Amino acid sequence: MSRQFVEFFASFRLTPAQRRIAQTLVEHSGDVPYLSASEVATMANVSQPSVTRLAVAVGYTGYAEFRQALIEMLALSPSGSELEEPNEYQRAVNSETENLRALGARLVDRTAIRKAGADIMASPVAVALGHRSAAHLAGYFGHYAAKVHSDVRVITAAGSAMTDALLAARDVGAETLVAFLVSRYPVDTVQGLAYARELGFRLILLTDSDVAPGNEWADVLLRADSSSRLIFDSHAAALLAASMLVQAMCDEDPARVQRRLEDLERSLKGRRVYVT
Repeated sequence: MSRQFVEFFASFRLTPAQRRIAQTLVEHSGDVPYLSASEVATMANVSQPSVTRLAVAVGYTGYAEFRQALIEMLALSPSGSELEEPNEYQRAVNSETENLRALGARLVDRTAIRKAGADIMASPVAVALGHRSAAHLAGYFGHYAAKVHSDVRVITAAGSAMTDALLAARDVGAETLVAFLVSRYPVDTVQGLAYARELGFRLILLTDSDVAPGNEWADVLLRADSSSRLIFDSHAAALLAASMLVQAMCDEDPARVQRRLEDLERSLKGRRVYVT
């Protein structure tokens, strides 16, 4: 396994199919000088044109030029690097660890997240929005936010169902929208942000890039990087940031939150919702 290959592919934003090919090349780096495009495609279980598209995506005219560049990288690999390089699962963990450290460094200044907590608690109805891979982030946030806020609505529907839900929430007093937007940035979420801005929502946007679409509309922008070390992105930092948003809500009105949590706990025990 070549460390140079790992670092090279990590510098590009690749599609899941392209990542699979890249992962195959990393795992079989010692064989790269002898592999044709069709052989790489067979090993990665993709089509041969997919291999060519990867070559173009990383800056080469075709597979032959791409393979030559990889061979040159291999020549630069230090002896024994195959034994030192962590496997793909360890690299994924290391990547997320770095994302969490970066999130912690950005939170030295708590102004943005405290403002977000205050805005959510001040809104009679709070709305969480997320689509596709970000839908689970919106749902996670909504689940816990609803324990400390009287009316939290989660929107993961797209199209007219989304705009209907945003309009209905606004009509009953919603003032703040918490949106989750992660690569590859669904069109529906961007359209939802634009419509929410038209309706007059305060926008809190949790995203993984300072240049993600829709950032310009955010009243509060929180960044939590995604990891692209696996075939599909992982969002450990964003999940933690969602928890921190709920914490910021709790910190805004501790006495009110404590009363709600005590009432909730009595209700849960009475209904035997949990085993313990």
